Amino acid sequence: MATGQRSILVDARLNGIPGAHGLARSVMKLAEHMGRSGDGLALRILVNPSRTQLFPLAGLSERAELLGTDIRLGAVHRCRELGQLIRDAGAAVLYVPYPLFAPLICPCPMVVTIHDCIIEGSASHAGGWHRQVGLKVATKAMLRRSAAVTAPTRATLAEIRRHYPAAPNPTLIPNGIDTRPFTTVTDGALAAARQRYGLPERFILTVGAHRPHKNHGVLLRALAAMPADVSLVIVGYFDPNFRDKLPARIAELGLESRVRLVPEVAEEALPAVYRAASVFAFPSVVEGFGLPVLEAMAAGVPVVASAIPALAEVCGSAALLVPPDDAASWTSAMSTVLEDKAAASPMIAAGTALAAAATWETGGRALSDLLSSVAYSTSAAAAAR
Repeated sequence: MATGQRSILVDARLNGIPGAHGLARSVMKLAEHMGRSGDGLALRILVNPSRTQLFPLAGLSERAELLGTDIRLGAVHRCRELGQLIRDAGAAVLYVPYPLFAPLICPCPMVVTIHDCIIEGSASHAGGWHRQVGLKVATKAMLRRSAAVTAPTRATLAEIRRHYPAAPNPTLIPNGIDTRPFTTVTDGALAAARQRYGLPERFILTVGAHRPHKNHGVLLRALAAMPADVSLVIVGYFDPNFRDKLPARIAELGLESRVRLVPEVAEEALPAVYRAASVFAFPSVVEGFGLPVLEAMAAGVPVVASAIPALAEVCGSAALLVPPDDAASWTSAMSTVLEDKAAASPMIAAGTALAAAATWETGGRALSDLLSSVAYSTSAAAAAR
């Protein structure tokens, strides 16, 4: 596959990995909104078309050339083949959206995103100390081979500098949101979502995989102290790397009739699920960005979120921020939003405005500029030798 023209190559193969919705959405949307390169570099996207795609490739194909491969992420036995593929693609720089997916053999500079430092902060969040150590060693090795590292918030950049002080050229590349699907939900779509997913009439919504750092348990404790007509819907897949304690805790608190666990919501139905909610809660103890809070705001739903650095940065004053593990504070904040329209209305207005301003174009242009800069600097250095 000799291409001739040099390129910016984006590895988007994780778009074919079940459960990688957050990472896949970020890389796909950033690539879709990358600005045109001013130095003649083509934009090529590496995908695995044999896998079911989490997000459609149509938006990318209009902007970039799609390069298909059946080399799966983590296929160490095919690392030489992948290295040759990168070379044949004319890559002047490779963008890798997750550190553990960096190729072992890469014939060009790499730019890698660290979305969060969840595993670095707690062994339990990593799935055990042995997994934490292994992931940290792999991340350090990847950073030694990278030309730059990006993160979606300043809070995460600060964590990267703390855990990996040798990380090269830390750069902010913010995530964003396409608000249109959330602002155009019809009454028919709303009714269909309620029926399809068994949504209660009055409910708190949270969205996130069943992992310890998502802290869903605090919402159960808060719900137990709220009126019986308020329910909780948790949308997120069950991560097999972690033992899920939620079902037992739900039974222990006698909340079986008030908690709905929804492992997966179809992409086209997700905006309607948000719109159906009375309040959105995001109780994570650590996050790198927290895209669901923007989705809820775009849908016109008031947000209560954890008072942690990344969420404070993303939400600003458009959400009520409460201590992650204080169940009484969650009960109070969510009850205020549910019962006091005078308190909820300005939150909804502020959230809608904040989401509208958080466009993918901002991050896409920043990523394009960074990748072009790395490619140009490397080329100039090579020419000077």
